[in-house]
Amino acid sequence: MTSPALEVRADPTADTASDPAPSDFAALDAAYVSPTYLRTPLREVLLTTDRGLYWLRGPTGIGKTLFVRGIIARRPGRSPGVLEGIDSTISSDIRAIGIHVQGALTPNALMAALKDAVTAEFGVAVAEGSGAEPAQADVLALLAAAREHVTTTGGKRLLVAIDGLERIGDGNTIAILPAAAELPPGVVLLLTSRPASDWPQGLFEATTAQVAGGIARDIGYEDAVYTDMLRGYFKNQIRPLMRSRAIAHLTHLLETKAAFERGGRDNRLTNDPVLRDALKDDWKKLTNKHPRYSGIQLPVVPLVDMLDQFDQLWVDLLDRADRRFDDLSAIIRALTAGTLQVEEVAGLPKGPELRARLGAS
Repeated sequence: MTSPALEVRADPTADTASDPAPSDFAALDAAYVSPTYLRTPLREVLLTTDRGLYWLRGPTGIGKTLFVRGIIARRPGRSPGVLEGIDSTISSDIRAIGIHVQGALTPNALMAALKDAVTAEFGVAVAEGSGAEPAQADVLALLAAAREHVTTTGGKRLLVAIDGLERIGDGNTIAILPAAAELPPGVVLLLTSRPASDWPQGLFEATTAQVAGGIARDIGYEDAVYTDMLRGYFKNQIRPLMRSRAIAHLTHLLETKAAFERGGRDNRLTNDPVLRDALKDDWKKLTNKHPRYSGIQLPVVPLVDMLDQFDQLWVDLLDRADRRFDDLSAIIRALTAGTLQVEEVAGLPKGPELRARLGAS
C-alpha cells in the first residue's frame, strides 16, 4: 500500500508559469500510463538493493512526477476500504511515501513534510522534535522509525520519494539529506530533479556531494527509449479517435453508395493489430446494416488519407509539445474530449501559450 502524495509549497508566490498546474494530481492520476522507460531501471535496482539512493534527472515535462505518482499515489481497490497503488509493479514488499516539492523549503519545512507523509501512510503521529532546526540525524531517525512501521505491517522496505529536488533551493535543507551509505537498512531514497543547468547556481554540485554513493540516471528529450514511450502513448490514446473517423468515413461511403476501391493493404494497420482488428469489427457491424456489402473485407484504400493525417498528427504533436510528455498528453486529452480538432494541432502555440490555450478550451 502507498501513501497519498503531499504537495509541499512553502512559497505561495513561487513562479510556476512555465509548467502545467502541479497540483492537478487528480487529472494526472486518472490518465496514468506506466512510464516503463523510467520504471524498469528503478525496478532492476530494487531487485538487488536493500537500501540505497536512486536519483532520476531529466528536463521538465518528461514524466518524473508521473513516475513518482505511480509509486506513491493511491486509488480505491476492488475491496471496499482498500487502497491500491496506481502502479503496483515496482515491488510487492515495498511501502512508499513521498512529497512533491513546489517551492523553496527550509529544513523545518522538509522535516514537517516527511512527518506528514509518514502519518498519512501509517496513521501514527510522529513525535515532535526539540524545536531546534533539524539535522541529518533527525531525518535518519524518522526514516528508521517509518521503516519499523513497514515491518510491523508485513512489508520489508520503505521507499521515500522527494520529487522536484531542485525546487528546494536552500543549501541548509540539502545538507540534512542523507547519502546512500547513511540510510537505515531497508530504506530506499528516490530523488527526482531537473538537470544541473536548471538548478540555482552551485546547488546541484552541493547536492551531488551531499547524496553521494547512490545511482544517478539522466534522461533527455532525444533519448530513443523516451521517444518510443511517447509514440506508444500516442497510439494507445488516439486509437478511439482514429476509429471514429474511420467509421464516419466508411458509413458515408455505404450510405451514399459511393464507389470505392475494395481490399488493399497498409503496413500501418498490419503493424497495429489492435487498431486493425477493431476496424474489422466496426466494418462487419456496418455491413450488417448494409447487407449489399456483406462478405466484403475491410476496404483499406479509402482509409489511407486518414492514416496519413494521423501520421502527420504525430509529427505535429512532437513539435507543438516540444517533446514534453505533459504537453503532448494535454493535447491528446483535448483531442479525445473533442475540444480540439486534429486539423488545429499544427497551428497551436508552444510553451505557456499552449497550456493557456488548452486550459481555456
